Formats: sequence, C-alpha cells, structure tokens
Amino acid sequence: MTHVYNNTFFDYIDEGARRSARAFIDLLQPHLDAASVLDLGSGRGVWLDEWSKAGVADVLGVDGDYVDRSRLAISSDDFLAADLTRPVDTGRRFDLAQSLEVGEHLPTEASDALVDSLTRASDRVLFSAAVTGQGGEFHVNEQPLSFWQGLFAARGYRAYDCIRPALSDNGDVEPWYRYNAVLYVNEAGRAGLPVAILRHAVPEGQAVANGGNWPWRLRRAVVSVLPQGTVTRIAQTRAALIAAQARARSGLAA
Repeated sequence: MTHVYNNTFFDYIDEGARRSARAFIDLLQPHLDAASVLDLGSGRGVWLDEWSKAGVADVLGVDGDYVDRSRLAISSDDFLAADLTRPVDTGRRFDLAQSLEVGEHLPTEASDALVDSLTRASDRVLFSAAVTGQGGEFHVNEQPLSFWQGLFAARGYRAYDCIRPALSDNGDVEPWYRYNAVLYVNEAGRAGLPVAILRHAVPEGQAVANGGNWPWRLRRAVVSVLPQGTVTRIAQTRAALIAAQARARSGLAA
C-alpha cells in the first residue's frame, strides 16, 4: 500500500468491526462450517479473533508491515506482513478467504492482484469494498459493487447476495459491511452449500446493485462531489474523535 495506517485508524475501526464480525459470523458460519479463514487486509485481526471465538482454530491475517504487532487481536504467529498491491500466495488453501473494506485503499491497478490473491486462497470468498461516494480515509479506488463482481466472474466465481438481505437493517453492523458484502463462490465451493445461500445466487448477466437506505445514498451523493482531500480530512477528523472515545472506554493510552 502507498499509505501507512496508524493506531488511531485501527482504534477507530476495530470496535465497529468487532460488532459487525459477530453478526456476520452468526449468520454465515452455520452454513459454511469453515475450519480455516484467511483475511487479506486484516488490520489487527479483530475479525479473525471473532472467527476464532466461533470455533475456527486456523486463521491467518495479512496486512502491511505498519500494523503494530503489540496491538494484534490474534497471535503474531497468525499474522503475515505483505504488500496487498502485489499477489499474495500463502502456499495453501483455506475454507474461506475474506477481504472487507480493503480494495478501496489500493490503487485501481492493484484490484486484479487482490482478487487473484483471494481466489488463489479459497473456493469461497467473503468480500466488500467501498462504493463510489462512500468516503473514508485515503479511499483511492471506490467502485460500484459490479466492478468487483466482474473481476470475480472472470475467475469463475459467482456472486451470492445472501448477506445484505439478512443484515441490511441490523444497526449493530457498520453500514459499509452490511450494504457492501457479497459472497463469491466457484463451482468447487458451491458443493455443500445449503439452499439458504444457493437461493441468493445473482443471475448471470445481472449486476450486483449498490445498496443502502436513503441516508446512506444521500451521504454518497454528497461525498461524491467533494474534493478527495476534503473527504480524507473529514474522515481523519471523525476517526480521531471516535478512536479517542474507544480508547477512553477501554482504558488505552493514545
């Protein structure tokens, strides 16, 4: 990545990420029964910590070398430092690979590398990335969901829109997760999936539509016309305030 994300950034996202992870895992794990999970763009590993609490013993988080190892939510042995703009090959396959709200932080030309890394790692991929106008800290690659759908389709992975209908009104889940997350599965990964997931297959040729309620759509409309620098400054200011509140609640120092 071309930008270094500091502890303030992770203090901001971790609390909401943990709440969101619990809801996602409660929804998906009964159907996926994953025994191993890879997270590309894992940050401190909050999502993987929740997967572990749900009984997944084999987890691996991958993110930039800037992640503070002393603040990891997972074992340092379960963390790999790597440049996500380049293909990542762990040398093995996982029951599930995920990358959540990471693609927007990578240059557009690195999008293929991210999807290659995910599909190399698993037959089932849980994926979300910021859509156009979402706004955030150094979002350099916001795209419609159909953009990523096309990259996965080119590799034989079909979209299953099974998460958003179930969680779209769940206020415990951060909106960028509940409005953007899609499960991508290839033919091998389709085997063993229950009807509860299979019935949400997106028909071939049909684009995955951007989601969200009217406040979310209004936010995107406003943010989309603001200069990128302004959007970044707003996001950083908001993140600093929320991170300070999170540290105060947990008793952590800045």
